[in-house]
Amino acid sequence: MRYPVLSRIALDFLPIQGSSVPCERAFSDAGLTDTKRRARLLPKNFGDIQTLKGSFKKDRRRQETELAAQQAAQKKHWLDDAAQEAQKRQSE
Repeated sequence: MRYPVLSRIALDFLPIQGSSVPCERAFSDAGLTDTKRRARLLPKNFGDIQTLKGSFKKDRRRQETELAAQQAAQKKHWLDDAAQEAQKRQSE
């Protein structure tokens, strides 16, 4: 290592940031909920809204994943059927 002391100092002051995407997403969602029109929301209600939004989004992602898996399985089934049909035609 060329600069050992400097590298140790850099690690103290410039830590490697982990993935902050979920945290940023949460703050972004909170910013969309906390508008001037909703400035009078009680903290409990605000938290409840954020919890419901998070639950809704999680459920929606799960449903989208399941739908994509079903569509992929259906496409595979169609391709398999088409391949079998092609083999039958060639064997005739």
